[in-house]
Amino acid sequence: MTVKNLVFLSYGSSSGYYRAIYSILSLAAWVKEKINNFRLIVYTDQPEFFKTYLDGFNITYIMLSPEMLTEMLAGTGFIHRRKVAVIDLTFKNFPDEDLVFIDSDSFFTNEPKPFFAESDDAVSLMHVKEYDLDGGLRLFNLFGQGQYPQAFIEYISDRTFLIRGQPMVFNTKDYSWNSGIIGLTKNFSSYMKDVVKLTDEFYAYSKWFVSEQLAFSFILQRTTTIKSADSFVTHYWGPHQRILVDKIITRLITTQSFSDFKNSKFIRSSTTKLRHMVECDLIYEQLKIALRQRDFIYTTKKVIQLLFLKIFHISIRKRK
Repeated sequence: MTVKNLVFLSYGSSSGYYRAIYSILSLAAWVKEKINNFRLIVYTDQPEFFKTYLDGFNITYIMLSPEMLTEMLAGTGFIHRRKVAVIDLTFKNFPDEDLVFIDSDSFFTNEPKPFFAESDDAVSLMHVKEYDLDGGLRLFNLFGQGQYPQAFIEYISDRTFLIRGQPMVFNTKDYSWNSGIIGLTKNFSSYMKDVVKLTDEFYAYSKWFVSEQLAFSFILQRTTTIKSADSFVTHYWGPHQRILVDKIITRLITTQSFSDFKNSKFIRSSTTKLRHMVECDLIYEQLKIALRQRDFIYTTKKVIQLLFLKIFHISIRKRK
């Protein structure tokens, strides 16, 4: 198979480092000896912090200096642009290899079988299919943030974009896929210049904090079949979920022995429990917001979801 580079980005705080460390530990626990099939690449400003807890792992560390972190923003102030930058840099450093970018606030809960599939330029990987732009506008209005998708929709409407020299038109039926996981074949590198350009344009005109995932989503859904990683990865991006998970994984990493880190059964058990907690907490948070907005239909849906998850451990998700 084509060697895949598994790319992590972590900088700025110990809580962020612990997230990435736990993500790597969870990956190793679910793939076991197959971890050697991959090159793990960690872009960080503190390589020594990781080495303390990941001794024995085959990891390539790319040091991020303050100057490099600033350069990755290119004056935009959009922190998620750094994700685009490290993906682009990885393609440049390893031009003949596929890659999967893994957000540090993600952990594995099952074996990632798509990671072992033969390279196929017609297939890509992202975390989960979230909403089309019409649905995104309704959703963000519910949270009092409708101005961002509204500005974005106004920007793309009746506009033609040149992608690898060919015209593309986007519309409100296009989907946003969550970019907690982004799996790309080596040939997608020829699109990275356009991903960077779209990210910058989308953010400049809308200030929408998902601009980088919209850039990837829009190009990938036109050039590939996007597959979801949700069945084997939990990605927790909400502030409340981060606080919850940070406390748990920081305590686990700082109090457990090194032998526990290499105990696949122990780590796998922790990921299963943590996924259930994250899912329950996210639904509970959505429920509270729906009640404040007096959206009783959405509230009823969330109550049913929470009951099934709490009582039966069944996760109800809308599949599209």
